[in-house]
Amino acid sequence: MLFCVVTFFYWASLYLYVPTLPVYAESVVGKLSMVGIVIASYALPQLLLRIPIGLYFDSTPRRKPLVALSLVMCAGGAAGLALADGAWSLVLARAVTGIGAAGWVAFTVFFTRYYESAASARAIGTINSVNQVALVVATGCGGVLAQAGGYHATFVVAALLALLGLFVLAFAREPAVEAGSVMKRQLQHVATRPLLVAAAAMAVLLHFANFASVFGFIPVYGARIGASSSQLGLITMLTLAASAVAAYTSVRLAERIGYSAALVSGAVVLGASLLLVPLTLTPATLALVQLFSGFGRGSLATLLMALSIKSAPPGARATAMGVYQAVYAAGMMAGPVVSGFIAETAELSVVFVVSAGLSFTIALLARHPVVRRS
Repeated sequence: MLFCVVTFFYWASLYLYVPTLPVYAESVVGKLSMVGIVIASYALPQLLLRIPIGLYFDSTPRRKPLVALSLVMCAGGAAGLALADGAWSLVLARAVTGIGAAGWVAFTVFFTRYYESAASARAIGTINSVNQVALVVATGCGGVLAQAGGYHATFVVAALLALLGLFVLAFAREPAVEAGSVMKRQLQHVATRPLLVAAAAMAVLLHFANFASVFGFIPVYGARIGASSSQLGLITMLTLAASAVAAYTSVRLAERIGYSAALVSGAVVLGASLLLVPLTLTPATLALVQLFSGFGRGSLATLLMALSIKSAPPGARATAMGVYQAVYAAGMMAGPVVSGFIAETAELSVVFVVSAGLSFTIALLARHPVVRRS
């Protein structure tokens, strides 16, 4: 329970300012392409660091320090965003928060060790639901906080939340585990398992769509149709509330109807909701569409993470998770950058059509035999 509280503060710190960050960045840098680069800078450290973190995590019995370091980076990055006064200082500070987010590898595998090996998929569902609840609360409060106290207030409070998580972590029990046997020379063996490759490929497309839309240009689109900062926070909060419900229920659903069918359902819902975004003309209709988007997003994120855990033996799970999360970070980085240029050279609605197409591609990939056998 204490570790769930730590996880809550970790994600609340990372997402308190997310609903208004794209709008704030646009006010500072002036160009949507540069807004995309600011958002993408969050993903680059995750792309570079998650595999080394996974390897280290599997090789050491003392794993709590990695979790603590992640929280420190979250606090430092949020403080940096509060102090940033230009485009590249925003990029640097956002990259520091990305270093903190790279520690999600440590959080997820640390938590699964509280459970028997056979229950690891359900453990992922539980910790992902905590993740999503934190995002719901943070984004809802963040929009209100930004409207009441300004953008900088969200950064300061986010830093304080990370420090609060660090305090609670001191009282959380570390599960007793032995160091795994996975070494760097065995990385290729873990990384090339067919189920992990399939899950990571779908996750790249999912995170491209996520960071092009809900964590990228949905707030910009919402602001253009008249949404205030608090309304932007509410829209993101509803999206993530639906994701939280889906995160908790999706693994149980997949155990009944199969992972392939559950993935197809989530991908179709997400793709359809993204296609509808350009047709919304008021904040209320955008919120309704995003509610359905959240169901698709939450189910896909949880099921793909569960598959990455299932792809590896217990002693190599952090390595597998590191590979999986590092690969999907490519989508997190490409999504906002590519979408920023699309929005600037074509129009904003094209971003959502492209993201919808990638979501439907996930539905096709989910029918691959290696996924259907899982």
